[in-house]
Amino acid sequence: MFNYNNKLVFHKLIAEIGGNFLARTIERYGGDYRSQHFDTKSHIISMLYLNFKQCNSLREANEEIASNRKLKNLINVPSVSQFSRKNATRDYRIFEEIFYYLVDKAKRRHGVARLIKDIPPIKIIDSTVVLVALKLASHLKMDNERAGIKVSTLFNGEYPEKINIVKGQVNDRKCIDGFFEDKNSIYIFDRGYYDYRWYDKLTEQGIKFVTRGTKNASVMEEKIINSNPEKDIYDTEVTLGSTPGGTLTFKSYREIMTFDENGEPVTFITNIFDLSTEDIVKIYKHRWEIEIFFKWIKQNLRIKKFIGYNENAVKIQIFSALISYMLIYLCCKVTIAKYSMLTLMRKVRSNLLEPYDEYVSEYFRSG
Repeated sequence: MFNYNNKLVFHKLIAEIGGNFLARTIERYGGDYRSQHFDTKSHIISMLYLNFKQCNSLREANEEIASNRKLKNLINVPSVSQFSRKNATRDYRIFEEIFYYLVDKAKRRHGVARLIKDIPPIKIIDSTVVLVALKLASHLKMDNERAGIKVSTLFNGEYPEKINIVKGQVNDRKCIDGFFEDKNSIYIFDRGYYDYRWYDKLTEQGIKFVTRGTKNASVMEEKIINSNPEKDIYDTEVTLGSTPGGTLTFKSYREIMTFDENGEPVTFITNIFDLSTEDIVKIYKHRWEIEIFFKWIKQNLRIKKFIGYNENAVKIQIFSALISYMLIYLCCKVTIAKYSMLTLMRKVRSNLLEPYDEYVSEYFRSG
């Protein structure tokens, strides 16, 4: 992003957002229009610093930046009111494009993420809701007591590939347009997304998926595929829905039923017929990876508590957290010692403003 002779660890991280890309993006969205002091670059760096250092408020971030010579050389220090105003008005799409720019970098450098050897790439779809006091964000109202924003995510097991941010009350099925595009991957989603006719559309498009069956589902068994009563596994070909309700599927699906430790039935629905029963169950178990991702960003980045309450400010905050995640991910992939994301995040946080040269041998393969 900037060129400095005396680089810090922070410089190394943000250097991923460099070249002509950033200038073109800022210009395309008029990011610096009427911005005489707190320009877009300063805004981006401030939001990333806020995430890496886990500042609790704009005021805390402002005070840290204003009192640190190294940061003042990097950022045009804003007032708290300027900071708040730019979060509310500067186009969030600048931050969104930076996020997708880093996602594309990750794909080019490290290829397709694979969770299971000899199984097609897995893409997990789910959403998380970040709640906020209703009196602070009535425009994000979910019910009479709560307000919140929903972050729908397409996750490949290592990083999010697509994000859709909407009001918390929007139905999950309406938040995932453009998520199902790769016929060479297997998509996992939970039963909250169930829609039998939608399953038909996915199947017609050549999209493979695994999901959970719903309780009291209407299922018409057609034939047994490969059941193993001794292991309490039942694998059958079925159609879903019912004619009276107009939900009967035109396509046939595979229903795999097993039992949990309490003896309760657990069913999986898939349109994949050429993998073993064990593989299908193993694939669905990886849905938990996205829950771990949501937990990670809420605990380690600034996403759990909003610092601005109009939709633009909320989206800037969420995309800033996701940019920070991607910067740590890209850094993590080239460390000499194979740190976990959490360990590297802690090391970066502790040494963010230390000279980069002191840590290059420990953190990176090459300068």
